[in-house]
Amino acid sequence: MPNGTSLATLERDLAREEASISRIAWTGGIAVTIVTVAALIALSVGVGGQWWHYALYSTAAGVPLAYAFFCIEVIRRMQLSAYHRFKARLVMQLTDLQELVYRDEMTGLFNRRHFYEVLKIEVEKTRLSRQPLAILMMDLDGLKAINDEYGHSIGDEILTNLGKAMARHTRTHDVAARLGGDEFGIVMPGTDKRGAFALAQRLWEDLERTPMYQDGDTSIVVTISVGLAGYPWGGEEVEELIQWADADMYANKVSRKLAKSGDALIQPVASQGIESAPGDEYGNA
Repeated sequence: MPNGTSLATLERDLAREEASISRIAWTGGIAVTIVTVAALIALSVGVGGQWWHYALYSTAAGVPLAYAFFCIEVIRRMQLSAYHRFKARLVMQLTDLQELVYRDEMTGLFNRRHFYEVLKIEVEKTRLSRQPLAILMMDLDGLKAINDEYGHSIGDEILTNLGKAMARHTRTHDVAARLGGDEFGIVMPGTDKRGAFALAQRLWEDLERTPMYQDGDTSIVVTISVGLAGYPWGGEEVEELIQWADADMYANKVSRKLAKSGDALIQPVASQGIESAPGDEYGNA
């Protein structure tokens, strides 16, 4: 990802700068040592004297030499401390920036860009590891009617609460995202067909029980149209998986619209029997 690449580049630049400063400090210390020792030898040879003369010369030279090394070490530690503080702030700023780039501001879920980037990566990983992969696509039924009747602010609150409901039913390594408007998606690494259908079923049942908006006498229960796809039973490329899930979602929406009024809240694809779905080579058929 671009942010990850920038961070790695900046870390390398900072490491090189720290190494350069360290080399300068140690070069200065070594130079001081050489000059002091040379001066001491020249003084001893040129002047001569008793043994205590040499001890006195050594002490006189050693005091500034020791002070020089002390200063070098203090400066080096100060530079390292400043470097690490700067690096920590930089990492925090880049993390915050990444959150802005990859998060949907309204729902707190990931956005469309991150969803597709993760899906592309997971498809490649699945192709190599032969582990299952599933995705869920869904949209909120009747959002326009809700906005027209109650206002866009309530519609936005419903979308936010729907995002929270999705987060409740996904694992830490799943990627739940708002793809735009009333469309959402979930990437589920390591999930076979049965697992994907089970998640869709839990989400559907949760929405049947839990109003997405409630204020006084106003209580709004929403329904969703769900489509599922997986690798390889829904395709082996990102585009194929998306098309399969979209077609499944559209079929779910149409089947419920065509249902009799008394059966308007029939269950989504997830409850129509996983045996009727295509085989899942990597998961449980």
